[in-house]
Amino acid sequence: MHAPKSYSVRKFPLKLLIDHQYHLELTPREEQLYLVKQQDNQLFRLIRSITGNSGEFQPCLVFVNCKGGKSYESELFTLIRVGLWLGGRHYVISERSASMTRSGILSFIDETIGEEVNRRITMEIHMEHTVLSKYYAYRGLLLSSCHCLENWYPKIVIVPDYERVIPAQKIRFAVDQKICFTDKNGAERDWVQKEIAQDTVDVRINVFDGSGIHHPAITARVRELTGSRTAPTTILWRAPYIKGVTHEMDYETFYRERGVDRITDVWGREHDFSQPMILMTESMYKGKKYFEQHKDYTDWERYWECFRKFGHCIGVAKWNYSVEEEPLYTRANYQILQDLNLSYQDFASLARYSIGWAERIVSGDPLTACCFLGLFADTPEESLNDYTRAVLKNSEMLKEDGVRSYLISLLRKYRDDFKCGKLFLKSAFKFLTADPILLMEHIGGLEPTGALQADEFYSFDIHGPYRGKRLIERNPHICRSEHVILNAVTNDLLDRYCSHLSNTCIINGKSITPQRLNGADFDGDLVLVVDEPVMLKGVDPDIPIVMDMEDKATAMEEPDTPEGRALMIMRTMNNIIGETSNCATVYHNKMPRTPEQKAVYESYIDLLSIINGKAIDYAKTGMLYQIPRNIAKYGHTLPYFMKYAGPYYSSLKEFSRSQSNLNRLCLELEKWDKTLRFAKPCAQFDYRIMLDPDITVPAGTFEAVEQIYLDFCREMGELGREQSMIRNYDKYKDELDGRITRKDAQAFLINWQFYYDKYRNACKEVCPDAKLLANIAVLLCYEKYPKKNKKFIWRVAADGLLENIRARDGLFPLLDEQGQIDPKGPSPIPVCEENDADRETYEYLGKRYRLSPYLEASQNQTDNSNHLTINQAEEVIYDR
Repeated sequence: MHAPKSYSVRKFPLKLLIDHQYHLELTPREEQLYLVKQQDNQLFRLIRSITGNSGEFQPCLVFVNCKGGKSYESELFTLIRVGLWLGGRHYVISERSASMTRSGILSFIDETIGEEVNRRITMEIHMEHTVLSKYYAYRGLLLSSCHCLENWYPKIVIVPDYERVIPAQKIRFAVDQKICFTDKNGAERDWVQKEIAQDTVDVRINVFDGSGIHHPAITARVRELTGSRTAPTTILWRAPYIKGVTHEMDYETFYRERGVDRITDVWGREHDFSQPMILMTESMYKGKKYFEQHKDYTDWERYWECFRKFGHCIGVAKWNYSVEEEPLYTRANYQILQDLNLSYQDFASLARYSIGWAERIVSGDPLTACCFLGLFADTPEESLNDYTRAVLKNSEMLKEDGVRSYLISLLRKYRDDFKCGKLFLKSAFKFLTADPILLMEHIGGLEPTGALQADEFYSFDIHGPYRGKRLIERNPHICRSEHVILNAVTNDLLDRYCSHLSNTCIINGKSITPQRLNGADFDGDLVLVVDEPVMLKGVDPDIPIVMDMEDKATAMEEPDTPEGRALMIMRTMNNIIGETSNCATVYHNKMPRTPEQKAVYESYIDLLSIINGKAIDYAKTGMLYQIPRNIAKYGHTLPYFMKYAGPYYSSLKEFSRSQSNLNRLCLELEKWDKTLRFAKPCAQFDYRIMLDPDITVPAGTFEAVEQIYLDFCREMGELGREQSMIRNYDKYKDELDGRITRKDAQAFLINWQFYYDKYRNACKEVCPDAKLLANIAVLLCYEKYPKKNKKFIWRVAADGLLENIRARDGLFPLLDEQGQIDPKGPSPIPVCEENDADRETYEYLGKRYRLSPYLEASQNQTDNSNHLTINQAEEVIYDR
């Protein structure tokens, strides 16, 4: 999967605009400070078509970061109503995507094209009254990143949704509870807040909410238009008032075998199979109500007339990994671990794989270290840096102190992440998918039986179809009932029609699994499918299910006026997702003293789960529940492990040191981390492989470089101590002697590159010969001053060093396709073990690799999709 093209856009903080009274006059140099990259989307495309400007800088749109805007409510309201001026151009309020709403970002468009852009977005549809939050959320879909597919108008058929009732579900839900309390003035007051109730009810669900199917020819066409390296069999679509996912299905064969030769759409129009179709359920077409005039097929024809008239296009936001690309190990987060009912011994065992992974890298294990660095036998040359080029030239360089320090520094974030529960688990994020067999039956007017029972799901990876129990998780995870255990199965129907749907988790249509997963649907939501038997031990499958019984409720309709829109935006700027999640984490990690206290905490967490779901959908529904006073009062002191959850959390002063499993694991990993960072290399390194023996070193040149080296070591030491003191501001506040405030300390960064350039330039003046300089640097660091700073070699002499390193043919990891399993094959291919003399293979993050000589660039396949690095894989996942 590759990302859409990026464009440069200006993004300003709200405070800057307030300080300048919404008028900014910036030089081009000053503007550079506020440029950010934003992936292409349909709004950018509309602006390009109106202005004719297709450059990489997008001047007609400006983003404003309004996080913390609650402190400036009147100023923020003024900005929304009046807009801002930049270089004499006036910008007025524009659209927000869902992620922008959650992160408090607004967009403003150049007033000279604002009216025309609005006309094209609305397609001249105007309503006197509507649910503004939902309407503008649909409009904001145009700001979602996507590949714009020009001049392609596939046949899209809207088919009816399918609802069914799941009987006798034991659930916990939110109800209003009137309480009485005494305020700070001593007055008695009534207060209505949410509390948890329990009942057994029948639950009505939309079985295919946000999803549909498409013909194999559609997959082929999208692959061609996007330039995808692999077949996009699961596609997340974007178009005006259209959002959702379809999956490739050979519906034509399916229907012909069952005597079905046409299908009927939501307006009663029949369609044959004369051309490939995208079959979207009604829930995917958000504009049905807005374009409704005659309540028949002419309404759909009118949509497409407007679509073409205003120059819109179909967009593809994301698609699925191929089976080879899909990671087999994924770093989970603390939320799905903190509510497992496990002994500490069992819980701590979940960290073993992560610990072993890091230790192998630090020890210089060639295969693990090379995989971590993305250094595979078919790695293109341009993807390398100085360290990896050195290892590629001679794999013994993995033992060199500078390379090893580089590896340890890269690992730092991973080690800190481990401490807050971000551990490697045998798991993968997959598209949540409703049973496509059941969907085809429904669309074709057949008996809706499906291919899965109420406790079953279907999925596979490079090793073949899943079998047995798995955990299904979704972020954010708040309460215990959001752990869903399903049984992985396969059968003839699934093998025949779904075995190409890689990177999907196909669930049955006979249970309330999506509703359990914090109100998930099928329009692109990802779930984490986990194969960790220890975690299964910590899940109670019989507890009542926490559900929002009013998840489809929305705010009242109101006039679509500038004033109404401004008030709606102000309401939805109040994002409590993080606050709700943190509050739940506090109660998860308290240690209740009695069963009664434990039950109270669990009821709090269950209610927070419902509140969090409301907060996530707030921009669309306009509905929000506040955290009850009694829950918020004691929900502030976060557990100790959260200090590693990010920069904001690390700056907090107070943490709870309760003996929760995650806190105990964090303390153990802190001790482990110290031993890892200061561990001695397990193998002796022969530094002479970095020397060119044919070069004579003049004494005068050596002494000149030596003096620069000693100055380098001294200044690096001083800067390091300064940085350490500032990072630990409270401890060294007196020694800093008022030179820096706490606020400045939090934002303090040393420009290390400035100092490296300073010493590199000084060295070049006294020793212009790069190979000679490298020899001198190696002799200084490894012979004369072996205990001093060895970064000097890489910072001032890397070019010559790479020439001097003694070349040696080495072996590097290459994905072993013969050691994997074909999910479509009738029987698994045996995986070679390490002791297989004929074909040794090795495991890394669940995949098998063999060692191979490095393939020269002319032989390389530049498609490295089979072995994405961890960061690449996670960027794609999170970007979804």
